[in-house]
Amino acid sequence: MLRALIAVLMLMVWPALAQSTKPPMGWRYPTEGDYRSDWAEFRKDLPRPFQVLADFNGDSRPDEAWILIREKPAGWGVFMYLSRGEKAATWRQVFRVGGDKEPQNYGISLAPPGRYKTACGKGYWECKKGEPEILVLNRPGVNYFRYESASSIIYWNSRAQRFTTVAISD
Repeated sequence: MLRALIAVLMLMVWPALAQSTKPPMGWRYPTEGDYRSDWAEFRKDLPRPFQVLADFNGDSRPDEAWILIREKPAGWGVFMYLSRGEKAATWRQVFRVGGDKEPQNYGISLAPPGRYKTACGKGYWECKKGEPEILVLNRPGVNYFRYESASSIIYWNSRAQRFTTVAISD
């Protein structure tokens, strides 16, 4: 019962906390003017394709995942904002894309805890050392995808104390 109450309260508070921090220097949050291409086409299904809120690292504090945009040099990236309570919160860049690939062709959404057959587990390629056939998420992760194409899951790896990305489809 207490967990359910905490979950409901977090869902009410997290949207207010989102975007309350400054992005890393040189980066910006997406704006209304950025809705074009797939972001505009699929907006009804995924209204905010550039933001996910959840407790990714299991510390019971709200964390954020973002697709952030860089003007100069042009590019975009996936970033995670880990809240740390009284300690300073930290931004972690998962990866960055430069050049002419538009962020609007990509999105992020919540990957709930559960079991996911990975791309190598589905036989798309042979699994490399350390690459699982089945990814077991004990906490939420982030589904990173190219619209109508490939997807990966980004999750907090407690042992390595960093985010790890695993391909789910090609």
